[in-house]
Amino acid sequence: MADVADAFDAALNLEEAHLDEGWEDGLRDGEKLGSVEGRQVGFAKGFEVGQEMGFYAGCHAVWTKCVTCDRDCFGERARRSIDAFGEMLGTFPIHDPLNEEILEILNAVRGKFKTIVSLMGMHKEYAQVGDEPAGMSF
Repeated sequence: MADVADAFDAALNLEEAHLDEGWEDGLRDGEKLGSVEGRQVGFAKGFEVGQEMGFYAGCHAVWTKCVTCDRDCFGERARRSIDAFGEMLGTFPIHDPLNEEILEILNAVRGKFKTIVSLMGMHKEYAQVGDEPAGMSF
């Protein structure tokens, strides 16, 4: 009788054993896939941040060159803001991707950029590659 009871117990527990095994396989595969996908998304987002910071650094370089050539090309407040903008760019932790303050610093850089552009009377903001003005197509 004990052999028959053990056989039924094994049959009844078969589904639960397969469920547990499937759960463990799914968890292991999900962790592996999540790591790969996370790396890809992180790489893409890091590239976007680097591209945006490069845009801001280029603007700062041009503005600094303009001020160097003609001190009166921008107002005093704009010149001070350009200097502060350069300091912000210099302190951005581009080589420290694990810095938890990157987004806060990036938002501060964006804000300072908008302030400078406003002081100069321009209306320009960073547009990612692929963003086309409305009405233009080739």
